Amino acid sequence: MNDAVAITSKLNQDQRAALEALLFFNANQHRVRHGIQHSIATYGVPEIYEQQGNLRIRVGDIAGVQSLFAIAADGRPVGVAVFVREAPERFVVLHLCVAPRDGVRDVVNIPVLLRLMHEIRGCARRTRGVDKIELVYKDRDALRQQDALRLQG
Repeated sequence: MNDAVAITSKLNQDQRAALEALLFFNANQHRVRHGIQHSIATYGVPEIYEQQGNLRIRVGDIAGVQSLFAIAADGRPVGVAVFVREAPERFVVLHLCVAPRDGVRDVVNIPVLLRLMHEIRGCARRTRGVDKIELVYKDRDALRQQDALRLQG
């Protein structure tokens, strides 16, 4: 399935229901519930809106929020990453969700997750001055142990 997934910053507006299901009713969101709560408390609630025939995601009143969508061969979204350049040296991933692998609850689609993170890393490398990616969904103990992902290497 990973080979059949394309990554894009645009999602057709006819995919609104699928994006809502992925972002707001994801079967695996219980795995990162505390991270979701922390992100919403800190940055705001994600909202889907239409712009020039495409769907976009904004978060609270934060400017510059970007989204990447993982799209299956049939055109439906199977993953989304929402991130922002919070500081000159850092991207912060505000929300990251993927559809369960093969539609089975509690089976995380690791290939799609890694593909999205790879694309965010590529965006960070192309953005002057950015050398860290921070994941809001990480638990606090993990965050203390590894403050952010370094982009060198």
